[in-house]
Amino acid sequence: MIKPKKTKYRLGTLFGFIAFFLISFSPATDPLERIISAFEKYLTESPHEKVYIHVDKEDYAAGETIWFKAYLTAGPYHEPSLLSNTIYLELINSSGEVIQHHQLFSPDGFAAGQLELDESLPAGNYLLRSYTNWMRNSGEEYFFHKQLKIWNEKTQSQEQLTQGNLDIQFFPEGGSLVEGIMSKVAFKAIGTDGLGKFVKGRILDGEKVIAEFESNQLGMGVFALLPEKGKQYKAQIESRGQEVILPSPLESGIVMSITNSPKSSDILIKIQATENSTLQSVFLLAQTRGIVGASSKADLSKKIVFVRIPKTEFPSGIAQITALDETGNPLAERLVFIDQQDQMTITASMNKSVYKSRERVQVDIEAKDKEGNPVAANMSLSVFDGSQVALNENKETIQSNLLLSSELKGHIESPGYYFNSTNQDREKELDILMLTQGWRKFTIKQALSENAPDPIYRVERGLSIRGVLTDIKNNQPIEEGTVSYLSLFPIAESKTATSNSIGEFEIHDLIFFDSTKVMLQGKSIKGKAATVSIDSSYHSPSLAYHIRSTLIRPSDLEQSFMTNAAERQAIEKAFDLDNSELSLEEVEVKGKRIDKPSKTSSSYGAGTVQMQVAGKIDLENQQHPLDLVKGRVSGVQITGTGPSSKILIQGVGSINSSMEPLILLNDFPIKLESLQSLPVHEIQSYTVWKGPDTAIFGARGANGVIGFYTKKEIGDAIAASEKDERLQVIGYQIAKEFYSPKYPLQELNQAKLDRRATLFWAPNIQTDSHGKASVSFYNSDAENVIYGEIEGISKGGKPGTSRFSYIIEK
Repeated sequence: MIKPKKTKYRLGTLFGFIAFFLISFSPATDPLERIISAFEKYLTESPHEKVYIHVDKEDYAAGETIWFKAYLTAGPYHEPSLLSNTIYLELINSSGEVIQHHQLFSPDGFAAGQLELDESLPAGNYLLRSYTNWMRNSGEEYFFHKQLKIWNEKTQSQEQLTQGNLDIQFFPEGGSLVEGIMSKVAFKAIGTDGLGKFVKGRILDGEKVIAEFESNQLGMGVFALLPEKGKQYKAQIESRGQEVILPSPLESGIVMSITNSPKSSDILIKIQATENSTLQSVFLLAQTRGIVGASSKADLSKKIVFVRIPKTEFPSGIAQITALDETGNPLAERLVFIDQQDQMTITASMNKSVYKSRERVQVDIEAKDKEGNPVAANMSLSVFDGSQVALNENKETIQSNLLLSSELKGHIESPGYYFNSTNQDREKELDILMLTQGWRKFTIKQALSENAPDPIYRVERGLSIRGVLTDIKNNQPIEEGTVSYLSLFPIAESKTATSNSIGEFEIHDLIFFDSTKVMLQGKSIKGKAATVSIDSSYHSPSLAYHIRSTLIRPSDLEQSFMTNAAERQAIEKAFDLDNSELSLEEVEVKGKRIDKPSKTSSSYGAGTVQMQVAGKIDLENQQHPLDLVKGRVSGVQITGTGPSSKILIQGVGSINSSMEPLILLNDFPIKLESLQSLPVHEIQSYTVWKGPDTAIFGARGANGVIGFYTKKEIGDAIAASEKDERLQVIGYQIAKEFYSPKYPLQELNQAKLDRRATLFWAPNIQTDSHGKASVSFYNSDAENVIYGEIEGISKGGKPGTSRFSYIIEK
């Protein structure tokens, strides 16, 4: 459990007429004790998950593939998540319709995959959204969102931007304007397209100008205002004739002002109360992602108090500083960003800066921590053609997402700007962002609530199958019936669920991939066969994110990208040798039904050798199912152990040079490696078929057969019967390998032009114990600048990014 730091500071005096108090941060008293305790409980019982998606580029053409890497973190330190095993990924059009959705298997916090775009997909702005089921407890706005452009020259549509009124909001520092106290007032101007717009204006007291303001290019800025008693102020926007009423000032209260200078090692907090305020003291609480850095009780008897908090008390990210009254009611709140410069450093090096077309490129990657020590990290790399895809230095990265965007309300424009050290004003602009964007995670009110609601959505360790169990004869729902599930791939697995009062059932935490047929067997409470129907519909969470409906006119670079995309598709079709089809005549296959023999554990008969396992301690204590056979059946030779075992059954032939026998589990064929997941103590018996006894299996049994049969209580759930239904379900996506040509080995393809926009995509780069990794790929026919972008996260949860470039010349 993470405990809040309890530190002590010196008391001091500020020269002049104002006393300067450096508050002692001692063990917290009520209400801080309750709040800190609630934060500790939150961190241990409800660790927060975040998803970040790294894609190979920003723009796509219809018919292309979006390559992506998913990073799933949990807890305040952003460590790779071991909670959820399932990540949901959706592609949503501008109408809010989910046009693609996938389930990603993430047992260790990472997953890779692809979205294959249809050639007929209309041009437009699309949204990539990702989340886990556990994240739904925090609301849709906490999901990962990334807007993408998809171009299609055949269905091109452009948006004519209209000049409407701006949405201008004003944010007094700390939360409220108070009469007689000077305050900072931040503002943000948003256009009809949802993006920030540059504005200039004046603050008016009636017709009198008392202040002027001007925003940055993202529509944000700040000005000072001293509200007077009984006055109402308005903002007038130049060149638009638009006026906005400012928030009304309070007659009594406090103003909390914070100075977070990059040149200072401390955060300076100033709290000032009105003369008519009855507050004698305030409680202060400072926390980052639920980690309490400091807490204290500050004396307000002199109507003003100053507090310093060393920045070392906080991890990197957004710190929330709250002033509360004696009952725990928040009086003022302010966000500040703390940068400890402790993120993972990634360097990429090559042996030269200029390469030839189709030449092999090797990139050596090294990851280090703040102290320069090697770091074990998981990373992804995208290499793209700079003449087709723009390099956006201010775009979202894993660093800006985890530390900034995922912690704030609303859309953050150009988040990478605040992490680019070449931008000299980034700290100043970042502080303005802190003043304008609201907090949305764990709140003080939640902390003080003694009856916090239980999470609605569960942590998913696998996939779920939902459906209804009904009576075969009258189709009525069956209550307290059982539905048994069997899957043999990738592991042999069986589970059972009970139906509720309206026949509904859910089977959770299943592991299966792609489009899979599973066996579900339904029974009533009396053991009679029942009908199983599954719900195959996709239930997507509601969407609150604004997606611009149509594309604006493409830039010259985007037009070049579209032209090259059309050329690439034409080249691919011209050289696609796999596109030909051969139609075969209808073939009728006749067979003879084999009735299930009676009084035997197998429908294939007694076999050559049968061995009882259940009840024999020496057998039940074996480590692997094959250990039951090894040395116990004449003519069966087993070498090796576990999944690497080699089996030879004498007296049989071989098929396709393979000597591996057919392996059965309850009469269903499985892979040899799947036996690793079958506990020996659950095996009732096994049967071996060899020689003439294998004839019943046809060609499948040419190398002999070994069948394992589970105990009755498990066999009821997984043994196949004529009543079982094989139903098709969609499992986890199987990640495909990015195609990267190897020209020295493919002389026949020299005539094929190479116009790749993405030259290389490597989603699973793992550094070794020295923090190093290497990748290699081949250039295209481009003669331009090539860019590479690396993103990743260390085992301890430190994100990192890196960019490199080189030139391709003839």
